[in-house]
Amino acid sequence: MKQQINLYLPEFVVRKDQLSAELMGGVLAATLALMLLVSGWDLIKRWQVQTELVELRATLAEETQKTEELEALIARTLQDAGLVARLESAEAQYASGLQIRDLLSETALGNMDGFSEYLKDLSRASVTGLSLQQFELTEGGEHIAMAGQVLDSSVVPRYVENLENGRSQIREKSFSPSISRSDADALLFNFELRTSSE
Repeated sequence: MKQQINLYLPEFVVRKDQLSAELMGGVLAATLALMLLVSGWDLIKRWQVQTELVELRATLAEETQKTEELEALIARTLQDAGLVARLESAEAQYASGLQIRDLLSETALGNMDGFSEYLKDLSRASVTGLSLQQFELTEGGEHIAMAGQVLDSSVVPRYVENLENGRSQIREKSFSPSISRSDADALLFNFELRTSSE
């Protein structure tokens, strides 16, 4: 009896091994390629970091050198006695200026317009035979003193009257005159005018 055997039946089909040498080789090659790729990437990154580190170290060295140069310059500058003396002098002058400014801001200055009108009135009040040799304005024009010489003692009251007709604040002042002669034979009289509050 002959029997036919169908070799294509699933029982007779030779199963292929899932882990074949080709498959293992492919996996191994892919793994190796991946490892090489990662290693290459890592090497490139390390190279970039090394390059940046070298550049940063060079920059740090350059900046350190500049800092040391500046420190040396500052040390030399501070050791320069002339410069230190000038700096101290400038600081003292500045402090003095501040004191003057503070003093002026606290002080009642009186006449802020100046004394040109006073001087004009002293000139306008001039009388023939009177020579004004000295005048003094103090406390912002509050106190006035004048001295001079006259040919005739009657000229002094006329001069005071002319001052009282002036345009400045002198007209508001009242003067106490003092007239004297150095000796009896002298041709000129000496006079002094002072505001009465002085």
